[in-house]
Amino acid sequence: MDKKELTKEFIYKCEKNRKNNSKKDKPLTDNDIMKYEIASELGLIDKVSEKGWAGLTAKEAGRIGGILTARKKKMKKENKGNETEDGSV
Repeated sequence: MDKKELTKEFIYKCEKNRKNNSKKDKPLTDNDIMKYEIASELGLIDKVSEKGWAGLTAKEAGRIGGILTARKKKMKKENKGNETEDGSV
């Protein structure tokens, strides 16, 4: 499988295909970008780009959601640790 380069342009293209000419283009959030990164790491980016997020099985979507939650917790914990080390609140 050819690994596609994960760029904002690629993500916007996937979002545009999925929404089929949506009237409003909402800006991508950090969570959206992280979801695409995780899908890419798991080898699901081709499936997402072709069929959208609804094309994933429950197991695949759950795996992405679980990894996303774990990363967000880890980032929050790291940020909290950095605040206390610096003395800032």
